Amino acid sequence: MSNTVDIGKRIRGIREQKNLSQDRFGKKIGKTGKTICAYERGRCVPPLRVLEEISQVYDATFMSVKQSRVLDLGKKIQELKDILIDFENIILK
Repeated sequence: MSNTVDIGKRIRGIREQKNLSQDRFGKKIGKTGKTICAYERGRCVPPLRVLEEISQVYDATFMSVKQSRVLDLGKKIQELKDILIDFENIILK
C-alpha cells in the first residue's frame, strides 16, 4: 500500500474519531472539505505543514513506528545519558 493511501486513511481515522465531517475537519485547519476528501482518498499528498497542523489541532500523530520500538529507543537513549553522566563524573574528578 502506498504512503499516500496510508496517510489518507490516517487522516480519515482522525476525522472519524472526532466525529467531524470533512468540511468541519478541514475548516479547523484552513482546508476545504474537498481537499480533505482528496487527502483521504489518496488523490493528493498533504504537505508536511498540513500534517503538522492536523497533529497540533487534533492532538494526533502520523508516526508508524511500533510502540515497542519506541520504548526500546527510549531505553537506549537513557542508557547513553547514564554513560555520559558517568563519563562526565570521571572527567570532573
